[in-house]
Amino acid sequence: MAKTKKERSGLVKFLRVLFVLVLVLVMAFGAYTQYVGVDNPAEGIISAVITPVQGLASRALAAVSDYMARLKLRSNIEYEYNQLKAQNDELILKALLYDEEVNKNERLTNMMGAYNTYADMNPILARVVASETGNWFSTFTIDVGTNDGVDTEMAVITYDGLIGHVYEVFATTAKVITIIDTNSSIAALIESSRDQGIVKGTLGVDGQPMCRMYYLPLDNVPRPGDSVITSGVGLPFPKGLLIGYVRESTRSLEENKHYIVVEPAADFQHIEEVLVLRYEPDAEEMPEGYNDDEMIIVSPPTARPQVTIDSSNIAATPVPLPDAPGRATATPSPDALTTPSPDGVEDGGVEFAVEQTATPEETAVPDETYFDEADEPFPDF
Repeated sequence: MAKTKKERSGLVKFLRVLFVLVLVLVMAFGAYTQYVGVDNPAEGIISAVITPVQGLASRALAAVSDYMARLKLRSNIEYEYNQLKAQNDELILKALLYDEEVNKNERLTNMMGAYNTYADMNPILARVVASETGNWFSTFTIDVGTNDGVDTEMAVITYDGLIGHVYEVFATTAKVITIIDTNSSIAALIESSRDQGIVKGTLGVDGQPMCRMYYLPLDNVPRPGDSVITSGVGLPFPKGLLIGYVRESTRSLEENKHYIVVEPAADFQHIEEVLVLRYEPDAEEMPEGYNDDEMIIVSPPTARPQVTIDSSNIAATPVPLPDAPGRATATPSPDALTTPSPDGVEDGGVEFAVEQTATPEETAVPDETYFDEADEPFPDF
C-alpha cells in the first residue's frame, strides 16, 4: 500500500515536468512560426516568450486588483449595512417608545375619566411597584401610603371597575388584595334585581380570575350579563362600584352550594396604575351587623310599652296588693269610713269617704311592685 502511494507521487511529478516541457516547446514553436522572416529572430523569439508571460501577469494583476476592489466594496457595504442597521434599531426603539407613550396616554386618559367620576371620594393615583409572580394579579404593592392619606380597607379601582382593597399600609407604600383572591370577600348586589350577597375570589380554587357570589335568594335567578356592584355594606366601600357581570348560575346544585359565577370587569393581567378611593363614610352611614362570611339582618329596636293610668279616678287610698302576679282585684269600699286618730282619741278622728276604684282586669301589675298614696303616676317611657 505504501509503495503504491510513492509510485503515484513520482508519476504525478513526472507528468508535471512533462507538461511544462511540452508547454515550453509549444510556445517556442509558435514563436518561431510567427516570426519567420523577421530581421532579428532572437528578438522575435524573446518577445514571443515574454508576451504570454506579460499577459498572464497582467491578468493576475487585474484579478488581484479586482479582488481588492471587491473587498473594499464589501467592506463599504458592510459598513453601510451596520450604519443602516443601527439606524433601523434606533427607529424601532423610537417606535416602541412611541407606542408605550400612546398606551400610557390612553391609560392615563381613562384614569382621568375615572378620577373625575369619583372626585367626591378623594381619589389618588398610584402605580404598581411590585406584585406576586404569576399570570394574574392576586396581591400587589403600590407607591402610596399613610403619608398620602391611604388607610386599610380603602377601595382600589381602575377605569374598568373594582380591583380590590388595601389590606396593609406603610409610610410610602401599601399592599392591595384583589377581588379574585380567595381571601377576598366583598358585599355586593345584582344591579337589576337589587338582590344582595357576598362576592368571593376563586383564583386559589380553580386558578381562574373569576368570582363567586353567595347567599342570594333562591327564588330569583339572575340573568347572564347582569351587572354586579358593591352594596356599601361592611367594608367602608362606596356603593355602586362595578365588580363584574353575571356569567352563569349553579342553582341546580345541591342545597347550600348555590352561587353565581361573576366575571370581573377589570383586567387582572395588566394592572399598571390604579386609583385609591380615600373614602371615609360618616358613622351613621356605616351599617351594622355585617359579617364577611354571611349577611345578618338586624331588627330595629322595639319600643318599650307605656303604661297609661288615669290618675283622676284614684282616690287617696292605698292600692291593694294583687292576689296573684299579673292580675289585680277590685276592692270594694264602704260608703263612709271613720278613721281614728293615731293616738286612739276619737275626737281626733277624721272622716273621709273612699270611692271604689275599678282596676282593669287586663292591666298587668309587675311582680313585687307596690303603690301607696305618695306614689305619682308612671312617667312616659
